Amino acid sequence: MRKMRHVFVFIANDISRLRRKWLTLPLIFISPLIFIGLLLWIMSSVFMPDEPEDIEIGLVNLDDSEPASMIVSALADSAEVAEGLEINEMTQAEAEEMIGDNTLVSYILFPEKFTDKMMRGESSQLEVVGNPDMQLESYVISGVIDTVVRHIRNSQANILTINHYAETLGMSDEEREALIFQEFVNQFIQVLSSDTLMDEHEISQNISAGAMYFIVNGLFILMTVWVYMLHIALMRDTDHQLKERIKLAGGTYFVQGAARSITTSVIVSLFSILLMLVILKLSAADLPVENIGRLAVLMILHIIITSILLIISGWLIRSFKISMTVQLFVILLVILFAGSIIPRIYFPVYLDPVFDYMYSYQTLFWMEELLLNGRFIIETEVLLITLAVLFVVFLAAALYKERRFL
Repeated sequence: MRKMRHVFVFIANDISRLRRKWLTLPLIFISPLIFIGLLLWIMSSVFMPDEPEDIEIGLVNLDDSEPASMIVSALADSAEVAEGLEINEMTQAEAEEMIGDNTLVSYILFPEKFTDKMMRGESSQLEVVGNPDMQLESYVISGVIDTVVRHIRNSQANILTINHYAETLGMSDEEREALIFQEFVNQFIQVLSSDTLMDEHEISQNISAGAMYFIVNGLFILMTVWVYMLHIALMRDTDHQLKERIKLAGGTYFVQGAARSITTSVIVSLFSILLMLVILKLSAADLPVENIGRLAVLMILHIIITSILLIISGWLIRSFKISMTVQLFVILLVILFAGSIIPRIYFPVYLDPVFDYMYSYQTLFWMEELLLNGRFIIETEVLLITLAVLFVVFLAAALYKERRFL
């Protein structure tokens, strides 16, 4: 209870210090907003075409089996009902040459023994090779392929169920394989003939061509930068003599860090949510109230985690200038591995686990899902686990600093 009273005292102290900076404090929030807004306007002007053009992708089949050939043919034929999407079957050499000439956005690679592995229940991955000069278009293809893979997984589960009951009923291997093959082809063609894949393409096309895609990424970068700038503003006024006085008053590292994190998180969360509501109002986005709440939860969790991360990294170095540089590097990594500047598909495959467990990527991904794709669910497991781990590290680091400087 005593520590909580100290925390509230230091929160009040931080707010008082910020009130004394009423002339410079608005610059902390306005200057990044202006800079990122201008940057987004320039990017949207460059990357958004005046007239929509067809997105051309290739299909490369390295699996010689009959099911794979039928899948590729069905997938290529499905492009006829998708406005703005052109899919052509080709060899890998032709695809590489067209990417080199910038006439192909990307190509989908069906690896060897793709259908055999899938029918045996083994992992079977489709590969997407993107054009580095057409990043946003390749991001669209990534969304489409994610949909295809989900449907293949569903078909695979049904096929394995049919195979299990066929074996139980004593069906011969030849009859069972014919049944499985026919069922798989039927399900896959049924998926491609439905509106699911086409809806996914239209949504992904809106992401790449619409201004909202840039606005969502800009909002994410902005609130991350706000955390850093407000954190630095609260750090720079604390000189050595003031630290000694705070220490004598019972201000431990844990109390100071908790107060700074709460102050930063509350202020940045308020500004970020307010800006989000303004954006939704100006864009006339029809977003349900529950999704606004989910967006707020994602933003608040991201802001809290980032503020704690900055405090921990600041405790590692005593020099303010070096500490500020290290924290800036941390913020750049957080933004970079969120996929807000460079889409995830342009990073090496071995970095996929980093994205899967990176809290900033999960935040931005679910923000896009809510605002752009109309999802009604979010997954916060990665964010909550990250928050719990960082809190333990925060507590351990505070105790270590206290023992070291007693």
